Amino acid sequence: MARRYLLARKSHRMVHLISGISTVVIAAVTAAMIAILSAFNGIEGLVDELFSSIDTPWAVVPLEGTTMDAAWADSIAVLDEVAWAGGVLEQDVVVMNQGEPVVATLLGVAPGWAEQSTVDRMLVDGVDFATDTAGYPCLWMGWGVRSVLRLPPRPDVPSMVTLAAPKKGARLGGGVSALRTGRGLNRLTLPVCGFFSINADFDARYMIAPLPAAQELTDRTGRVSRIEWMAAPGASESNLRQAVGALLPENLHLRSRREKNALIHATHRAEKWITFAILAFIVVVAGFNILASLTLLLIEKKRDIETLWALGMTALDIRKIFSWQGAMINAVGAGIGLLLGVGLVLLQARYGMVRFEGAMVPAYPVELRAMDVVLVAGLVMSVGIGFSIGMVQYLVRRFELDGTA
Repeated sequence: MARRYLLARKSHRMVHLISGISTVVIAAVTAAMIAILSAFNGIEGLVDELFSSIDTPWAVVPLEGTTMDAAWADSIAVLDEVAWAGGVLEQDVVVMNQGEPVVATLLGVAPGWAEQSTVDRMLVDGVDFATDTAGYPCLWMGWGVRSVLRLPPRPDVPSMVTLAAPKKGARLGGGVSALRTGRGLNRLTLPVCGFFSINADFDARYMIAPLPAAQELTDRTGRVSRIEWMAAPGASESNLRQAVGALLPENLHLRSRREKNALIHATHRAEKWITFAILAFIVVVAGFNILASLTLLLIEKKRDIETLWALGMTALDIRKIFSWQGAMINAVGAGIGLLLGVGLVLLQARYGMVRFEGAMVPAYPVELRAMDVVLVAGLVMSVGIGFSIGMVQYLVRRFELDGTA
């Protein structure tokens, strides 16, 4: 009977109009929720991919101080749960190329690090991460650092730049003049073998060189900032933590990439669920359209209700009929919205309809997650059914009080 009332031609056009508006509003809000949550997922995946380009999923870091013994890489690499391990030395240095000096962060990396961290896929110039050229260790530079130093993007001969870092225990003074004279500084001249582009922040900040060259420049022979490593295929996270953790002393800490970027992920999740809460409020507002539709329908069908009561139908049976109609209006809108939202997300993921001009990614990233679809469907149906039951109960009770029964 609820389906008949839903599909039947209403005698009052206003009832039909409001029912249609209710369905359209619910469908639009549902599709918007699917699309927006998928966009947040896509951005989260993009951020994770960008940050993963400059480090590996796992690292061992010192709890005190800034460096640790590089020999720990060999101790970790022999574990069955570990596929690769290598030291990374991170240090701020000064880089000069004829003009004013520029401060950048130098990453001294072990062999194989570029392939493990996937930064080799971010090259905008250069075939691969070679370790040396013409007998010199290679320096790889972020695109932003290159711009500041005004280096040619694709030179026939690698550009030579000078790196400078304070000598251990030396006090620096004199500003730019001290840099030019080299007092208290270690200096190292390297060829720039290529450039990489990850994001604006990394591009303007990082340079990459072989670990021995970075250790020589910074007077940190045999020392690294951290040991980065890759898990062996099939190794579980619990086994990894147990195996590596049992090897480490108290002054070293095992850290995952997600733990390193915990603040970024927490902020992103907070933004996503705050947005979801705002959209949930819009769903509640859209539910009032269902209330209006049911109110007009009950008023229109007042004579039918009298007939049903006369035939022996109880108030509970009548409430079920009209509650089901409200639920059907909500279900139709939710179903259309889910199909529309999922379709839009899949089209964006496949064809990139919303594109970026001049950005590092050609199209807006999206990622459809089943849990988001279930959550949105559950929210929309819960609000619609709850509103329908509450409003029908109230109106039927009013009819009873008015002596309709």
